Amino acid sequence: MWIDRESQIDLLAYNPFAELVVNIISNDRMNPLTVGLFGSWGVGKSTLLKLVENKINDLDPTKKKIACISLNSWMFEGYDDAKSAIMESLLRTLENNQPAFEELKSDIKSLVKRVNFIRLGATALKHGVPLIMGLMNPAAAAVTATQYMSEEKRTEVLEDIKKIWNEKEDNSKDTMVENIRLFRKEFQDLLDKSEIDNLVIMIDDLDRCTPDRVIETLEAIKLFLSVPKTTFIIAVDTQVIKYSVEKKYPKISEDTIRFSDNYIEKIIQLPIYIPELSEVDLKNYLLLLICELFVEQETLNQLLNELSVEGLFLTGAKLDLEHIEKIIGSFRNDKFRNNDLVDFKEIFQIISVASDVMACTLKGNPRQAKRFLNTFLIRKSMAEIYYKKDAEFNYSFLAKLMSLEYIDEKLFKELYRWSLINKSQQYIIELKELTNIVNDGGEIPDEFRKWNDERIIRWLKSEPQNLYNQDLARYFYLTRESLNINFNVSDSLSKDELNIFNSIVRAKRFVGFNKIIKELKSIPNVKYSKILDALIERFHNDIKMIEKMQSIYMHYPEYRSDIKDIIKKIRKSDITLVVANVLNGIHRTDCDEFSDVIAVLQEKGVDLNMMDIICKKDEATSFTTVERK
Repeated sequence: MWIDRESQIDLLAYNPFAELVVNIISNDRMNPLTVGLFGSWGVGKSTLLKLVENKINDLDPTKKKIACISLNSWMFEGYDDAKSAIMESLLRTLENNQPAFEELKSDIKSLVKRVNFIRLGATALKHGVPLIMGLMNPAAAAVTATQYMSEEKRTEVLEDIKKIWNEKEDNSKDTMVENIRLFRKEFQDLLDKSEIDNLVIMIDDLDRCTPDRVIETLEAIKLFLSVPKTTFIIAVDTQVIKYSVEKKYPKISEDTIRFSDNYIEKIIQLPIYIPELSEVDLKNYLLLLICELFVEQETLNQLLNELSVEGLFLTGAKLDLEHIEKIIGSFRNDKFRNNDLVDFKEIFQIISVASDVMACTLKGNPRQAKRFLNTFLIRKSMAEIYYKKDAEFNYSFLAKLMSLEYIDEKLFKELYRWSLINKSQQYIIELKELTNIVNDGGEIPDEFRKWNDERIIRWLKSEPQNLYNQDLARYFYLTRESLNINFNVSDSLSKDELNIFNSIVRAKRFVGFNKIIKELKSIPNVKYSKILDALIERFHNDIKMIEKMQSIYMHYPEYRSDIKDIIKKIRKSDITLVVANVLNGIHRTDCDEFSDVIAVLQEKGVDLNMMDIICKKDEATSFTTVERK
């Protein structure tokens, strides 16, 4: 299993990015500097930061020339003043963990007191005191509090001031502006005394913070901490910064549309964009995760080093068992954790096949890849508990079903319905038909148009292809949290919606339920679409609902395709005289639009007399009185 945190090893081939960052850090001319590692959620920014940190530590093991500090922005989320919090956290880390600052603890404590005074201004603002109070010393603050506040409020503020002020002496020259200037100077003096070449501060998880915290953190870097001999590396999604800026500084006119871009450019001098993984990259990442899970650390390092040297990730080649064996030598149990060579080969091959389908679905996102594998391994473990005596249980079938679940959950649920409908049949008829069509290069018929997608076609072609002749009940049972097996659309209806739904279902006469269906849109406090979805869902398993479908078909054209799809799947034995007459009413609503259904029914070999009734254009044929368009 893989937990959601930075990796200690480079499975993403991010080493070149790490080398680039370290080379920049080592350049005296590039200082002070703020580097932005820009990438979307889950792309591996934290892992890249860890690689950079490891390379810095290798470059200076003594930590006396390059001091590297990691700060997690999320840790400051609960503070009233994130600027002061990040500054104090940085100073405390220097005081406690950095050899270069071992002899400078008194200087650091003095700077912490300076931060406390800066925090005083923020505390004043928190209580609603005029901004000028933040520029005053404590004596002036007490006077200001007397003028502007009630006794109760004044006591609360002064208590906060006492906590923050500590032992700071009264000095009328120590205004807020002056303290910012003094902090920068004293911070710079501290770095000079330490004799370090560079203080590298890496900031992670900024994109998990609220917009206010994002802005405060960036402003703390720009206003207080960006001095010579400092390099900030900020790992963040640029969209989060843009959203935060726009939230803090709303757009006034179209001329300010690029304000967020300008803001980022002002704070971050050197942007480095981390691209999403390509399909081949993601395939290899999934397979390397399997290697990480099974292969002993020394052997894994050997594999990764050799893959890096030969440039596999640059050639666009996909990793396979033969290549792994060539690199690490013959497969032996002692090279695998718990001597688990057999399981390794089995799961590697399963994921290798699944990766061909999943790579286009996970959107180049390493975190999503981990979650897919974690879910697969959890379900595999559950299968070993439930079906340990079932020698025919095939984990390849489980992986293929999971792939469809990730690609399109609705089609996954439709396949589940097909498996139930065909439970007594030798095949899942619809799936067999689709599989044969795509393998023969044929055109997917209109009734299966939802399956006419490049990713789904790739899924249908992937191994194992004989999914259609399997009893999939065991595999679907392991995925039941996604299926919501006991859930129906009607379960989500409100009390008023459920009453309307039941009145339609129970109504016997067309005139009665047709009026209700026609007027659904105008009924207040109900979502008519939910009621229609529930009725169509009921039609899946109850042919008697067909008269209600005729009414929906007439009044709600957006639902016609869904209704036609279900009608195309009606068994010819279900087409009685009553059903044929209702189908005729639907046909007459728009003959051309219904022609594809007529063609499917003819192919099924529906009785010619019934087809004559369905296709007649004379209203007298229908038992049901319908409204004409």
